[in-house]
Amino acid sequence: MNRMPARLLTCAIAMCLVSPAFAENSEKETPPEEYELAARTEPMPEAVKHYVSRLQNIDLRYPDSAEVDIDRFMAEEGEALALDYCAVLGFKGACTVESEAGAERMVALDDTTVARMDAGKTKWWQWLIERLFNVGVIPEADACPAPFQRVEIYMDDEDRKNANGREGWQGAIVSNNNTRYRFCKLDTITALSYRPLPKEGDAHDYAVLNMGILCPSGARRVIRVEENEIWRNANSASGVTFPNFKVYNTWFNFYCHFDGGAKSILGHMGAFPKLGFAHGVFAPSDLPAPYALKHGWVYQDDEDTLNWNAWILGHGDTVMNGGRNTWRGLAKVE
Repeated sequence: MNRMPARLLTCAIAMCLVSPAFAENSEKETPPEEYELAARTEPMPEAVKHYVSRLQNIDLRYPDSAEVDIDRFMAEEGEALALDYCAVLGFKGACTVESEAGAERMVALDDTTVARMDAGKTKWWQWLIERLFNVGVIPEADACPAPFQRVEIYMDDEDRKNANGREGWQGAIVSNNNTRYRFCKLDTITALSYRPLPKEGDAHDYAVLNMGILCPSGARRVIRVEENEIWRNANSASGVTFPNFKVYNTWFNFYCHFDGGAKSILGHMGAFPKLGFAHGVFAPSDLPAPYALKHGWVYQDDEDTLNWNAWILGHGDTVMNGGRNTWRGLAKVE
């Protein structure tokens, strides 16, 4: 199947240009067999379009998550949302979260799984209750103190003439010819402490990984569709990345983006929450002190051949940007 033109997407996609200084294009050197694989790979199958469209609809109906009646939402929409997520992961029907040796994973819901589920779980999609407003922050060390869970997203970047780059503070992120993002998933109560900074302007924006049904009050959800190396792709994840997911060589990464001075029913955030461990967030290079203790960035050379990168539901302003390649700003905040 040929790649689906952007005009057929059911949701708005905004494309950004990347700085020529970072540009790297090896498409003209692509072997025929790799080009053919890229041409027949479908990065936006029906299950993905349906799931993204559902989230877009949720965001339109609930512009501020503080107004959401969670019990009603779960009763009316929880099962459908969970089924859609299971579908993009490749499950034929329902799926659920299992934990083994402290590590979580998504598994198919069958009789054996049901027998292992916690007593009192009357609805199979109850795992969503533990993922309401959660966000992921970037630890400085590769560890997450209890009760925060460690999650990893690995991207197999372009192999040919790889132009990955990095500078300054990167926390536990590993950037070489590929990129390994490490996050600590915060519980819902802690995540709700994250709100917009009081001063307006892009310099006061920041973003965290979206790991819940909704973003905390005052944030807008942004999706970065990032296509990594097509040939023998090795994309992977550790832990449950909901609502993020991958389709072969393409990661759909979700972020909660806080615009500086944006309205929030819960008010603004005068300082970043103290979590008890050194960590950071995605942020512009000019996020001022005392919010930013250190700055850095990571640049990814994404797939060159028939590249499908896109922004959905908005864009990352100066926090993160890119067209055929992707740049993300970083700031240590504790």
